Amino acid sequence: MAVQRTISHDSSAEKQYATHIEGEAVVDEYLPLFPLLVNKSLEERRKIEKRLKRKLDWVFLPVVTLMLLMGYLDRINVANARLAGMQDDLNMSDTMWSAGISLFYVGYIITQLPATVYLAKGLPRWQMPAYVIAWSVVTACMAAMSSGWSFLVCRFMVGVAEGPFLPMVSLMTSSWYTKEEAPLRMAIWHAGNIASNIFSGLLAAGILENMNGLAGMRAWQWFVIIEGK
Repeated sequence: MAVQRTISHDSSAEKQYATHIEGEAVVDEYLPLFPLLVNKSLEERRKIEKRLKRKLDWVFLPVVTLMLLMGYLDRINVANARLAGMQDDLNMSDTMWSAGISLFYVGYIITQLPATVYLAKGLPRWQMPAYVIAWSVVTACMAAMSSGWSFLVCRFMVGVAEGPFLPMVSLMTSSWYTKEEAPLRMAIWHAGNIASNIFSGLLAAGILENMNGLAGMRAWQWFVIIEGK
């Protein structure tokens, strides 16, 4: 009898939270976890979902795309800084310069897994701006470099600061959008990486032409300061 009561109770609970889609009853096992939605009809929940998706598209997506654009600018700015004389001013050999470029990716890789694990326990609204501020500060500090060794350290730290950002954005996108909606959103914020190549070239041309020697600083110093900010 006890077993029959349990089965009967479970069956009634499933019926309570069943959603009728195209004539078929589909049990939403997660619905009881959201008290505000339990008593909503299917049509009401669809309206709420539509408003939420619109808010994500107009707030989350543009912000993430802009952040990725700025992050990629910080990643590729050394190529333009080299043209502006950074390597010569810091007395670096080609070997040391290449080592600095590689160290960025070392820092970038080693922080991705720990950051993804931490994201599950942290708060994205604090983590996301924290990473952006971190890589911006390190990039701006590159203007104070005086040797090749300081270049190596700065590039490694920029990689450490940028590493967690892309996994975090990917996880948030896959969590907040359905598997049908996520690919388009990922393509949109990946477009920020491509657009950064356009902005980087235009910005470098303007700085190299007009700001070299301004306030006693070289063009590459202005370059990292402006992009860091």
